[in-house]
Parts: sequence; C-alpha cells; structure tokens
Amino acid sequence: MTKIKKIIIWSIFFAFIIAIEVYWGWTTILAPWKTLSITSIIMANLLFLLSYQIRTWRLYDYFLPHTKGGWIAALRLMLLHNILNNLLPARSGEISFPLLMKRYFSLDYIHTIPALLWFRLLDLHTLLSIGVIAWVITGLAQHILFYLLLLTLWLLLPLIFYYLKNLIQQKINQPFIQKILSGLPQSTTKFWRNWLLTWLNWTIKLSILTWLLGQFLNVDWVYLVSSVIAGELSSVLPFHAPGGVGTYEVGMVVPLLAVIDAQTAAKAAINVHLFMLLSSIMGGLIGWLLPVPKKAC
Repeated sequence: MTKIKKIIIWSIFFAFIIAIEVYWGWTTILAPWKTLSITSIIMANLLFLLSYQIRTWRLYDYFLPHTKGGWIAALRLMLLHNILNNLLPARSGEISFPLLMKRYFSLDYIHTIPALLWFRLLDLHTLLSIGVIAWVITGLAQHILFYLLLLTLWLLLPLIFYYLKNLIQQKINQPFIQKILSGLPQSTTKFWRNWLLTWLNWTIKLSILTWLLGQFLNVDWVYLVSSVIAGELSSVLPFHAPGGVGTYEVGMVVPLLAVIDAQTAAKAAINVHLFMLLSSIMGGLIGWLLPVPKKAC
C-alpha cells in the first residue's frame, strides 16, 4: 500500500470519529446501551467468543495432521489474525494468516494461501445464502419458487467446486498446480466438516449481531438480518478505513432505509459495529496473552 493510500485511509478513520462527535456526540450514540442489562451484554460477548472457538475448530481440523496437539497455537493464530484483519485497512490483515501458519505450524505459503481463499469463499457463500434464506422464509421475495431453485443451485456451488477441484487434480500433474490444490479440501469428510463449521460460525455470529441490532431498532427481523449481512459484506471491500469504520455502517444502513430513516439506522449501526470491534479487541488481547507456540521460538 502506498503512503498516499495510507494517509487517505487513516484520514477517513479519524474524520469519521470526529464527524460523529460533531454531528451527534458520542454520548448520544452510546446512550442506548443503558437500556441493555449487563447480563445480556456479557452473554452476547461470550457467544461471540464461542464463534471464535468454532473458527479455531475449523482451522485446526482443516490443517490436520499439521495442527495436531496445537489447539492453543491455532486459537492464538485465529484471534491475532482476526484482530489484524478487522483493524488494519484494506484487508491487509489477511497477510498475517500465511505468515503465522508458517511460524506456528511450519506450513508453506503455497499451502496456506489457497486454504485462506477457500475459507473466504465459504464465508462469502454462507453469508449470501443466509440472506437469501431469510427473505425466502418471510415470503417477501417475489417469485418464491424461482428463488428456491436459485437458492438450491447456489447452495450446491461449494460441492460443485470441490468435485471440480478433484477432477483438475486428477487430470493435471503439473507439480506447482498440485501444490496449490493441496491447500484445498482433500477429502469429502473434511469438506463437509469445514462447510458445516462455517455455517455454525456464521449462524451464531449473525444471530448475536441481529439480536443486538434489534435492541436498538424496532423493525422486522428480515431487515435486521439483511442489515448485519450487508455490514459484513462491506468488510470484503478492497478499500476501507481501519476497522471498516464508515463502510461497515453504510453497508448496514442501506437495507434499513426501506423501513426507517437514515439517522436512526446509522446510530444503531455504529453501536453494533462498536460491539463487534470491541469483541475483536478482547479476542486479540486474549490471543496475545496465550503462550507463544514452541514452533514460534
């Protein structure tokens, strides 16, 4: 990333914080938290941390036998990668994943980078699938039969991709291609476990964020789900400020404009984003405090 891009990105970050204070005041923005009980907030944070454990399980299981006996190392890696990915601009935190996998588990980049791309494709696929399912269930989507057919085909895409990968692996014997493909699921059992863990993780995470957004807004649940998903999708943009400030909120607000005004939606979106960032920082602190794996020494 060039110096000019860094300056622009960090300028957006600080401008956003200052703009909130000038326009509304952070005291006004944070006021709705007083209506939530301490128990509810603690439970939401614990469930968020549970989703981190599930993501660790996905990583740990995917890279077996290389990760065998290294759960703490995998958890530390996931938590640090997560906070770097959330706080650094323009998805630059993704770079930490292959670097940490190399350091903690001695896995080559040519093996871990394809695996990271696979994780991200599954994440994107699952997010969009949950969004479509929410609209189909509520019957708000026109031509429901068409959407059901489209959803079925969409849900089959990872399976099609997996079998296509197997076909390419059998037909092409070029060593470099084989090394790249070795970073993708190598067994049907591992593929299904990885896919199910992805769904479990996102179901928990989206449920928490949707519930939290519902504490600040009185709108139909399908709009809450759509808002949270749109916010998460905005994080895949190649250009955004540190922590996704601004872009995450815009992503959340857009689906809500159909039912509420932009100001009300924006205030709620900021609070949900703050919760996510603080949970990420908490997880990152836990990861930093965990013992450094021996292989890192």
